[in-house]
Amino acid sequence: MSAPIDYDFVELDPDEDPPDHEFASTDRYKSDLSLLNYLLQDLRVLVRRYAKGEMEIAAHDVIAWEVHGLQRRTVMCDPDRLLDPGPVYVVGFFGDRRDDADQRPIDASEFDLIDEFRSYPGILSYSSTELVDRYWSNLVVHTHPDDRESWRHSQRHIDAVDHVAPEAYHSVRIHNGFIRDGVAGSRTVNLVRSKYWDYDCDPVWVACRELPGGQSESLTGPAT
Repeated sequence: MSAPIDYDFVELDPDEDPPDHEFASTDRYKSDLSLLNYLLQDLRVLVRRYAKGEMEIAAHDVIAWEVHGLQRRTVMCDPDRLLDPGPVYVVGFFGDRRDDADQRPIDASEFDLIDEFRSYPGILSYSSTELVDRYWSNLVVHTHPDDRESWRHSQRHIDAVDHVAPEAYHSVRIHNGFIRDGVAGSRTVNLVRSKYWDYDCDPVWVACRELPGGQSESLTGPAT
């Protein structure tokens, strides 16, 4: 079993826009939050319909559909716990996929990770959406920050980050945050930390940013 690559992260200030790495600009928070909240709303609708008995959802079943020809996917690992009113934590992924990327290892890696959620009961759901211009975004909901760290050190996750991602993407950014009153409530995503990988640099450029007080947005505009 291999260990994760020990990257030397550049520490970014909360309002710092690093030159030559536009994908790590603070301007991206608005659109990233909008998309994560969009994925949350999809998940929230499914959870509420499940609670009302309007649809049956089995744990770990993949719910897939298309919107305007773009792929969408949601997996509820624990539908009942998604109804809990307490806070939950989130991981948001954004990747700029290479035009010549081989789709097969990317798809295989994603389904391996989805299957592995069975071994991590703190992972409650996974949502994925394809965007225009070969961008992809994922939202993972989990119960505690430690869940994320345990999953991050699994062999499949290490392989995805250290081997699949560099071949598949120009750049990746990952946000960590929380939803204060759970998926079934009405609050939106609040981000507290971001990490960035630029795979077009040699060596790979990696950075992280802490967000004191968090970064959030309501469904109708910036939160106050």
